Amino acid sequence: MTSCFVKICGVKTIDCAIAAARAGADMIGFVFVAKSPRAVATDLANDIVTEVKQRSYDEGFGVPKFCGLFVDAGEKLLGEAAPFLTHFQFHGHEDAERVDEIRSAFGLEIIKAVAVAEASDFDGLDALADAADMLLFDARPPKGAVLPGGNGKPFDWSLLKRYRGETPFLLAGGLTSETVAAAIAAAKGHTAFAGVDVSSGVEVRPGEKDEGLIEAFVKAAKAAP
Repeated sequence: MTSCFVKICGVKTIDCAIAAARAGADMIGFVFVAKSPRAVATDLANDIVTEVKQRSYDEGFGVPKFCGLFVDAGEKLLGEAAPFLTHFQFHGHEDAERVDEIRSAFGLEIIKAVAVAEASDFDGLDALADAADMLLFDARPPKGAVLPGGNGKPFDWSLLKRYRGETPFLLAGGLTSETVAAAIAAAKGHTAFAGVDVSSGVEVRPGEKDEGLIEAFVKAAKAAP
């Protein structure tokens, strides 16, 4: 059985990125949203990618994919980040037409986030699912929240049965090393389930990742039956 795909999002330091890659994370995410405590400059993110690749060569661990998280970003920012990324991840108002436009312009695979709080949030996803390479089902931000994700809140995983598409999806929202196995168990019956995404669940405070928590999360997710 193939182990669960694991994405560690909101990485800001070389040490945490290397810890994630060394532990076996499949994807590392960078947040390019200025108001986020996880925001990182494109120059630093590029340096992190370069260092992870070099360290993987030196130590022999696999090179993960690299994803940039954006909210209604313009072409300038996307163009600055695209050269060192494998994926774009969108949390804004990007519709299927915009997703197609960006893919044509930059040639990267695209993950589109869908905020979930109730069953109706899975309605009308066909066009978006067809346009994106992968979906990310995350908990809808609580009222008054500044950020579209990384709020440390789960949603009712039983709602996943309402998704009837074939586009692969990642599950996010309040996951930790203690809860990820249960989340995987709840989602793995869905043929489109691909893996899990964590941000706040491996932090000691907003925006500050912990190498030990990252390693524990990846280990727990990869060990889940």
